[in-house]
Parts: sequence; C-alpha cells; structure tokens
Amino acid sequence: MEDVNMWLAVAAKYAAVQIDRKLQPYHLGASLYYFILKIHDHPGISQYELNDIIYIDQSGIARGIQQLVHLNYIDKVRNPDDKRTANLFLTDSGKQVYKIVAKEIDEQNSALIAQIPEGRKAQFSKDLKKVGEQIYKLMTTEPGN
Repeated sequence: MEDVNMWLAVAAKYAAVQIDRKLQPYHLGASLYYFILKIHDHPGISQYELNDIIYIDQSGIARGIQQLVHLNYIDKVRNPDDKRTANLFLTDSGKQVYKIVAKEIDEQNSALIAQIPEGRKAQFSKDLKKVGEQIYKLMTTEPGN
C-alpha cells in the first residue's frame, strides 16, 4: 500500500502554505481562515461548540478567537443565559473577508482535486473526511494524547 501518512502530510503542508500565501494580506494564517468560515456558517456559535466542527483543542481555539477579535473580524458577545460563555459573530470586516476567504478556498479545493475524475470527486471528499475524523479520534482517545 502507498504511504498514506506521507501523502497526507505532503498534501496538508503544501495546501496550508498555498492558502497562507493567498490570505497573508488579511493576516489569516494557519487555521484562522477556517474560524471565519465556520463562524459565518454558524453565527452565535460558542467557543466550545466551535471545537466540535474544527477539530482544534480549546487552547488553540481561544488563541485563534483572540487574534480574530484583535483583527476586528469577530465579536465575542457574552451569552446572557450562561455568563461563562460567549457567542461569536463576524463583524462587518469579518463578513467582507469571509467573501475573499470563501472564494480562495473554493478555488484551491477545485485545484487540489482537479486530477481526480469527476465521478470520483464526491467519494474522495467523503473518504478524506473519514480519514481526518479517524486521525482525530485516535489522537483524542489514545493514552498520552
């Protein structure tokens, strides 16, 4: 069997480098662009709920939120029902940068799977999601992780 781990690492590394370059003018490196996409899709989401859809640990989410607040892309609004939590919303600047991020991600996603036959693209996407979920599951359930 091909070295799945190696090819996943290669794909992840170079896809991240490419998108980081495109989004550098907006100070959205690493996974920050993903926060923008998910907060747009789930306005009012809490920091804890965000963890369930982006697979980053809570400290990473807290740092990312802090950076996005500093960049004026998101607002943290104290939850009136639970003062320990805050709900996250895109600011007007965040909504503008969302359009740019969504366009760049769509273009990159298309480029990344351009060599996959049209009839296999949907299945490839499902399989890749399963692999990602399995890696996350292994990382969060094995002792020492």
